[in-house]
Amino acid sequence: MDVIFSLENIEEAVIQFLQISKGQKLFAFHGQMGAGKTTFIQAVCHAKGVTGTMGSPTFSIINEYKTHWGEIIFHIDLYRLQNE
Repeated sequence: MDVIFSLENIEEAVIQFLQISKGQKLFAFHGQMGAGKTTFIQAVCHAKGVTGTMGSPTFSIINEYKTHWGEIIFHIDLYRLQNE
C-alpha cells in the first residue's frame, strides 16, 4: 500500500491508513531519509492517543509508545543495521 501525503493533509492520510490497516499489527515503512516516515508515524501515534515526546529512533534504534487505550507501539529504525 502506498500512502502519499504532504504536511497539509497528513491527518487525512493517517485516517486512511488506519482504516485500511485495521487488524494489522506490523508495518514496514520504506523511503529515503527525510521522506517523512517518522513524521507519519508520529501522526499515527498522535491519532492513537499517544502523548508526550515522540522522536526518531535513528540512534536509539527502537522507541516504545503507549496509546490512550494501553496498546504498545514500537517504532524501530533499521537504517544502521547491516547484514551479518
